[in-house]
Amino acid sequence: MWSWFKRKPSGVPVPAPAGTPAGGPPLLDGGAKDDLARLAAVGLPGGPSVDEALARLAALRSSPSEGRALEELLRRRESAPLPDPVAVAAAAALVDRGELALAERCLQDASSSAALTMSADLASEAGDVTAALARIERVLLRDLDHPGARERHRRWRAQLGFTEPKGPVTAGATTMVARDADAPFELLREVARGGAGAVYEAVDRDLGRPIALKVYHQPERDRAQLWHEARVAVALASPGVIRVYDIDPDHGWIALAWCPRGAIRDLLREKRTDDLARVDLWAPKLATTLAAVHAVGWVHHDVKPANVLLESRETPILTDFGIARRRGEPSPGGSLGFVSPERMKGRASDPRDDIYGYGRLLEDVLDVLDTGTRARWGPLAAACTGPDAARPQDGRALVTRVRVELGA
Repeated sequence: MWSWFKRKPSGVPVPAPAGTPAGGPPLLDGGAKDDLARLAAVGLPGGPSVDEALARLAALRSSPSEGRALEELLRRRESAPLPDPVAVAAAAALVDRGELALAERCLQDASSSAALTMSADLASEAGDVTAALARIERVLLRDLDHPGARERHRRWRAQLGFTEPKGPVTAGATTMVARDADAPFELLREVARGGAGAVYEAVDRDLGRPIALKVYHQPERDRAQLWHEARVAVALASPGVIRVYDIDPDHGWIALAWCPRGAIRDLLREKRTDDLARVDLWAPKLATTLAAVHAVGWVHHDVKPANVLLESRETPILTDFGIARRRGEPSPGGSLGFVSPERMKGRASDPRDDIYGYGRLLEDVLDVLDTGTRARWGPLAAACTGPDAARPQDGRALVTRVRVELGA
């Protein structure tokens, strides 16, 4: 492993530091060994604070022990994730040494905007512009003004030949009003708004039950998509798929089952961690729902926090099948930050794209949960968003992987 960290200026051999045994790292005195051990314990019980670890790493970078320090951090990362600031600092050191592949590896568990931006730059440098674009979209999703993010996004989209995305629907573009006493629903409040339509909490006047009423922004234009969304959801009916109660294509609405705890996106925004904390219960069920969707040849194409509702703290419901496609059909556009690099390259509809969305959703949830939950579920999230060949190939493989991770 030591050879990974030797500097290699082209054509100029660099003598090993004094005290270096032939073919090995420099011998360390007790103080240096203690510094390395202390540094590698960052983020572990009894270890140094992030600030202390960063200071130690900065000091070691100007010493003959720099390579050993980076080696120890990489070795430590194999067993437990490094705190993001330490991972970014170590990756920056590896970049300075020309070890770009190792820098990428150092960032694999990191999810901060700074880490994702550096990882995106590394992917671009390696020629994988689609992976770079997917990562920078994740940054924009959480921090539109992160330094350099929008410029990178525009530049990489242009490199891939994409046109600029359309602007968001303006507030108030769609408003549904109960115009008379014969209107079928009483609207209570707007709960969500997206590119296709707005969703309201409402009450069915005749049956007295709560519903979610989705109203398309442009019903004449989107009539076919409205029918498609309703028919696919009905065809895939299961405990984990949203129930469709009624539809009116002429007026552009679909009446759906109401999930009182709301979308995972809203729980994240409101930091309702108690509602999200039972990952061991709801995440396996979501995997099972995706397995059922894939088993009959469909790909959802929009697995993200806004489209997974919680009926209870243990019961996830997959909703919004408006862009679902049969496996092998051309892939539609997707949501910023949740489209896999392979789909960006134009791959036909494939279950692995839903697996990517599942992993991204997990990442967003784990960011707000405790360290133990992150350690338990982090490897699965990384596998789902990692290299395509290593990703679970469909929902059934995902269910198997979840069981392995949980030791079930």
